[in-house]
Amino acid sequence: MDTFEDLGLQPELADALLAEGIETPTPLQREAIPLLRKGNSALLRGGSGAGLLVAYGAPLLDRLEGGQHKPEALILTSLPQGALELARSLARPAAGMGLRVAALGGGFALPTLADVLFATPEAVAHAIANGELKVDAVSALVLEGAGALLAGPEDRERIEALMELLPSEDLQVVVAAEPVTEEVRSLVRTRVRRAVFVPSDAGAVDSSEEGSPIRRGALRVREVEGEESGALLALVGELLEEDAEHLLLFFRTEDRAADLGDLLTLHGYAAGSPGDAEAPVWLGVDAMESRRAMDSEDAPQRVLPVSVDVPSDPDELDRRHGGARAGGVLLARGRERGHLRRIAGEAGYELTPLPGVEGKGQAELRMFSTRVEDAIGSMDLAPYHLLLEPLISRYGGSEVAAALAALLRNRRREDAEPSSTPGLQEDAASHRAPAAFVRLFLSIGSRDGVGPGDLLGAITGETGIPGGRVGRIDVRESFSRVEVDEGVAGAVIRSLNGTTLRGRSIRADYDRSQGRTPDSRPDRGSDRGPERGSPRGGREGGSREGAPERGRGSPRSGPGGKGPGGRPKGGSSRSRE
Repeated sequence: MDTFEDLGLQPELADALLAEGIETPTPLQREAIPLLRKGNSALLRGGSGAGLLVAYGAPLLDRLEGGQHKPEALILTSLPQGALELARSLARPAAGMGLRVAALGGGFALPTLADVLFATPEAVAHAIANGELKVDAVSALVLEGAGALLAGPEDRERIEALMELLPSEDLQVVVAAEPVTEEVRSLVRTRVRRAVFVPSDAGAVDSSEEGSPIRRGALRVREVEGEESGALLALVGELLEEDAEHLLLFFRTEDRAADLGDLLTLHGYAAGSPGDAEAPVWLGVDAMESRRAMDSEDAPQRVLPVSVDVPSDPDELDRRHGGARAGGVLLARGRERGHLRRIAGEAGYELTPLPGVEGKGQAELRMFSTRVEDAIGSMDLAPYHLLLEPLISRYGGSEVAAALAALLRNRRREDAEPSSTPGLQEDAASHRAPAAFVRLFLSIGSRDGVGPGDLLGAITGETGIPGGRVGRIDVRESFSRVEVDEGVAGAVIRSLNGTTLRGRSIRADYDRSQGRTPDSRPDRGSDRGPERGSPRGGREGGSREGAPERGRGSPRSGPGGKGPGGRPKGGSSRSRE
């Protein structure tokens, strides 16, 4: 079954999915859609990354009649933001079927009149209690992320109370979880009649932690926080500066590959099809075809596979990252963690975190944000509300907050200035030398579960120095390097030596790997690989020397062949949530 029409979906719905770039079903979708189209209740073991939303959403859209001006399908999520994101994703294909999708509290017009409604249990209970929501027409209930929805006894009571309000006759209940916890299994046993398990072992005790007895290697995982495009650009820059000659980026769909390939080219990283010697970034969709180009005899030796979209199953993970050059990096969102952990365990791969590098400015911003959050949670701010109310009413809260932050920053700078005769102070400031930084070695790294924020907190907490005296923090797998103001380096070493972080005792010393001691200051950037703007990165002018221009109006090579707009040609495997 290679298409959604093969699974029995109406042609209009298959076309609507195709318009979203969703062409080929994932393994979960191939199993779940035919069962759910028939109205069966089910336990689905799957999460974001496996194609879960389409796995239950497409058969619901295929079955619903619509037009009752009240929900026929109710999808519960643990967080309001999750309900909003899922509703927006399903709304476009639903519109092609003449159905409305909405989320409670998500800015949708008249959400309680939608055919498919996403909401948290609390929001549903509140809307029912206020008479705003009628659930007598609901014929399908979905628990999206059931493990989080059933985390505590009160949560289960809330879900069961809501189920009592729904029509019991022919109610289809779909419980989706990754992993499937005992709380989830218990609810399915006692409250869901004749549930089908997808896959067939979904109801078994989870053994993903043990995984495959075959160990194929380790994969590094960079967790995406915030905007995806920024995370991808940062990762590509870091990996090209490490040791990779080419990056082979894997995407789920041709549209994703083309769009993000255009973004990379716009930022100076020339992107082309797998095997393009002139492009440092290769774009791949079909894993087998892309790996053949990577594993060919004349291919460069330093090619690193990177999954920009998480693989949908263990086989796809192994096709992308296995073989003679097993390894690579994956970009993952927090909600994809459970799915990725399971498929990696089943395929025999160990996952290790790949923290981002946090510079001095980022460290200061993190510290400032933390202090503001602490103040909001612990201080009595009522008098200040009264004081600032006239300014807020005139300029708005965000403008006033930004002005106060700027004043605080300037005040801290003024306090740091040495007192002297006003006429001489300005002249002294203009000739003051910038602070010299030295690099320290810390015997703790990403495999110990620490990131730049943890190290910054340990340094400032143990020594009491301000975050501004801490520079670049570079976390590697088994160790870290931290740049600190030379004047406090000795105090940092003395304070950290013998302390414990994440259960690991820290050894701190000057970084002597390249003779870097207080008498030999670090050459900033000397171990960072080629400078930004080097020809290999293709950053100057948007392409490498000798590479074809990829400007407006000229074809850009894409995965699987060079076609207009960089769209890969042939053999693609397209699926996403």
